Amino acid sequence: MSSIKRRMGTAGLAVALLGIGLPAAAATLSRDEPIYIESDSLKIDDAKGLSTYQGSVVFRQGAATLTADTLVIQTRNRSDVETIVAKGTPARFEQRSPEPDKSASGEALRIEYVAPKSLVILDGQARFRQGENQFSGNRIEYEAEKKIVRAGKSVSPNGEGGRVNIVIQPRRTTNSPDRDVVKP
Repeated sequence: MSSIKRRMGTAGLAVALLGIGLPAAAATLSRDEPIYIESDSLKIDDAKGLSTYQGSVVFRQGAATLTADTLVIQTRNRSDVETIVAKGTPARFEQRSPEPDKSASGEALRIEYVAPKSLVILDGQARFRQGENQFSGNRIEYEAEKKIVRAGKSVSPNGEGGRVNIVIQPRRTTNSPDRDVVKP
């Protein structure tokens, strides 16, 4: 397995994919942290701004990790990340945080990050978990700047995709050793 350490100008934006940030999942990621990518093979097409990593891909930056069968990074001007597309069976990400309720993880057959729109798309058997809260459905989209989450069926000719499932746990605080109180 080849190991590649590569720094890309604004690649820290790309890692928003890993820190997905669905309601309150914001772990701080630094654009100054190096990106580490491991894969079985790599093809770089500078003319098109494409880097394609294949075979047991592992993408790491700080507390964030993404694993996939294939990872394609599209850049503009050799430095600005436009999109990142991870495909797997499934592709997975994890964002660790010292605060367990802010750690996040997710998976989908396809995970895409569109940098100019700060848009994260989990498509195909999508699941997202933050602390004890969970989202699942065929497609989950998150617009980071607008803090908008959409979940539902993927756009497909046959309209398949199933329903959206969400589990949101109540916030709890302990006022006394033997009693949990739900915060308003």
